[in-house]
Amino acid sequence: MNLFMKIIIISDWHLGVDWGTELEMDSFAHLLQAFSQIKEENPDLILVSGDIFNETVPSQEIFFEVINFFSNLDLDNKIGITNNGKKLKYPIVCIEGNHEYRGKDFKSAVQLLEAMGFLKRLNLESISVFNEDEKINIFGIGSFPDKYFLDILNKWSPIPERGAYNILLMHQSFREFLPFESNDEIPSLSNLPKGFNVIVNGHLHWSYKTMLNDNEYFIMPGSTTTTQNKKIEADNPKGFFVLNTKTNEFLFKEINGTRPIFYLDLHFENSSINQVLGKIKSELDIIKQKKLFKKPLIRIRLKGDLEKGYFLKDLNLKDIEKDYPDFYISFSVKLNEKGLKESINTIQELQKQKRSLEDISRDVFFEQISQTNVSKDFDYKRLFEILYNDDLEKAKDFIFL
Repeated sequence: MNLFMKIIIISDWHLGVDWGTELEMDSFAHLLQAFSQIKEENPDLILVSGDIFNETVPSQEIFFEVINFFSNLDLDNKIGITNNGKKLKYPIVCIEGNHEYRGKDFKSAVQLLEAMGFLKRLNLESISVFNEDEKINIFGIGSFPDKYFLDILNKWSPIPERGAYNILLMHQSFREFLPFESNDEIPSLSNLPKGFNVIVNGHLHWSYKTMLNDNEYFIMPGSTTTTQNKKIEADNPKGFFVLNTKTNEFLFKEINGTRPIFYLDLHFENSSINQVLGKIKSELDIIKQKKLFKKPLIRIRLKGDLEKGYFLKDLNLKDIEKDYPDFYISFSVKLNEKGLKESINTIQELQKQKRSLEDISRDVFFEQISQTNVSKDFDYKRLFEILYNDDLEKAKDFIFL
């Protein structure tokens, strides 16, 4: 037996995500590959910091795949972890994430896996495991709503043991990782208890490691699969940490063969529809030249302004998806129409001038019409009067004369 423990730290498997789509087996394929690599590490212990499942109540089909996965794992429980006096099949200790949380009167999907002898679940409790000359204490607190988390953590008050190696598992948001200004209900890293060799956090889907205090670490292994195609996930590989408890070293191992992710952030200034489409296609053609082993996920975010006279309704992104059938493409469109932007500014200025609603509506209508290719002979002032008087039938007759 080693004179130290080798511990795998992994999180957020989200088994069953995208079920019913072409991607429904991705979470299982990624995890199978991860455990193939974990097997090569010959670990003593595996810690999972929440969200084994993607759904609170998985379907029978998803649960079948999960049980099939666990039933066929090739791992030894060398250190003899038990649950209710019975030795577990595998040396896996976990907590529940927000995707698995159920009220106290209900059993969670993780508890069912525990009843089958696959793993040990912790919630506001701890267990100790031993090597020849080492004691490891594992404390676990499942996911709680942010505004209650610190109160619950402080009431539980886990105390690390001097002379042992102490690990705390949790599954929460933290202010330091949110892209917006958060309120005081969101916990901060500064609120975390001291004295633990390592605090492991799930929930956030990218890997991260930092030192909180002298030789006390905070780590996030990230997820093993993609649930939302965000830039930070595209920039960071999926994987797990390998911990050597004697040296307190954390080695991040990337999972081989996960589905490629690309995040394209495209900005436009006074661009025509053809320029927007052309830029999208040129970026996709660059990706197309790469030797990819799986159909990639591509998130494209469009920002900026269209040229005056061009409108979002003419931006047919469905054709892009048809032209690139070997990609899974999704779009986020935050392009501004010059006419709309100017109209908003016009309304704001007219409001400041205390103009009547009719005057404001007329000016905005005329501004919008002037940006189109309508004939100069067309009496759009008369059309406005008809529309303003709510005579739609007369307006139709007027337009099609």
